[in-house]
Amino acid sequence: MKRRLCALLLALAAALCLCVPALAAGSGFDRVNAYRAGQFSDVPAGIWCSENVKSAYEFGIMKGRSEDYFDVYGSLTVAETLAMACRIHRGYAGGSLPAEAGSGVWYEPYVEYAKEHGMLWDYVSYDSPVSRADFAAIMDSALAGVRLPVISSIEDGAIPDVPEGASCRDAVYRLYGAGILTGSDSRGSFLPDSSIKRGEAAALVSRIADPGLRKAISLTKAGAEFTPVPVSQLQNYASLKKNCTDEEFQAAYDRALELVRPLAGLDTKEQLAGIASALRQLFDSGMSYSDTDAHYNDPYGYFVLGYASCAGCARATGLCLNILGISYEHVNENQWSHQWCRVQLGSEFWICDAYGLYCGPEPAPYAHPYL
Repeated sequence: MKRRLCALLLALAAALCLCVPALAAGSGFDRVNAYRAGQFSDVPAGIWCSENVKSAYEFGIMKGRSEDYFDVYGSLTVAETLAMACRIHRGYAGGSLPAEAGSGVWYEPYVEYAKEHGMLWDYVSYDSPVSRADFAAIMDSALAGVRLPVISSIEDGAIPDVPEGASCRDAVYRLYGAGILTGSDSRGSFLPDSSIKRGEAAALVSRIADPGLRKAISLTKAGAEFTPVPVSQLQNYASLKKNCTDEEFQAAYDRALELVRPLAGLDTKEQLAGIASALRQLFDSGMSYSDTDAHYNDPYGYFVLGYASCAGCARATGLCLNILGISYEHVNENQWSHQWCRVQLGSEFWICDAYGLYCGPEPAPYAHPYL
C-alpha cells in the first residue's frame, strides 16, 4: 500500500502551521445526532466502548452498519477511515464536507477533500481493511495544525512494536502522548500491522473529538533487552523443525522472533494471548488452508509460504512459545485430528490455539471447548 513518508507529513504540517493558526483542541464538534440508550443491539450499557460509540455517533463521525447494529468487532476499510478523518478535520478546521457520491464510488468526494486539505489520501485499495498503522497515520494527517495537549508520559522507544524508522512512528507517538492511543496490553504495544475494529476506532475518534474521554498513561522503555532462546536450544526443536532444511527453519524462526519480541516481559497468560491473536491475524490476512502442500504442517509453511493446517499452526505456536522459553505439549501431534498447544501454568493447563479460535483454560484434561 502506498503511503507518503512521515517526513512529508511533518513538512506538510509545518507548512500549514506557518499559514494557518493552530486550532484549540476539542473545538468545533457539535452533537448532530441523538443517541438513545440501547440503540445498537451490540452496544449494551456495560460494554467497554459504549461511551465512545455514543460520542462518535452523536458527533457524526461514525454511524452504525444499520439503524440498530453498530458492528463493534467488524473491521474498517481505508475508505471508511478516510471519511472519518475528513469529518474530524472539518470539526477542527471548520467549513463543510462534500456529500457522498450518489452514484459511482461513494468515497471519491472524501478523497478529493483529503487531497485538497493536505491529508493522507493516496492508497492502492480503498476497499481493503485498514491497518492500525495506517489508521493512526491518516488520523494524524487530519490533525495537522491542531495542538492536542500532551497528557501522557511516553518515553522515546517505550512503545515496543513501533521502532525507530517505522513509517507511522511520529503519528503513533503523538496520539499516545495526547491520550488518544493507550496500547493493547500492559506494555503499551500498538500492534501496527493488525486490523482495527469498529469499537476500537470509535474509542479513538471519540477521544480526538472529546478531550474528556482521553486517557493519560505512562510508558517507559524496558530496561533489559529481550534474549530469545536460540534455534539450537529450542526445547521442541525436532518436532518444530519437522521436514524443514536448516535455512527454512531459520527463516521461520526469524519471523516468529519478530512476532514475539513485543510480548517479552509480559506475564505468560498475556504472552499466550498475544501469540494466539497474532497468528490468527496472520491467517485471516490471506493465508490458505492446505493438508497436501510441502510444509503445510510446519512453521515454515505458516510463516513464510503462507498456508497451513492446524498442525502447521500448532508448530508455529510452539516455535513462538519456545523462543520465549515456554514449555508446551503438542496435542494430537502427527494425527489426523485437530492439533493445538497445551501449556501448564501453575496448577492449571491452558490451550493456545489460534487455528481453533481459543486461548484460555483447558475445560477438562486434553479437552477443547470448541472442537
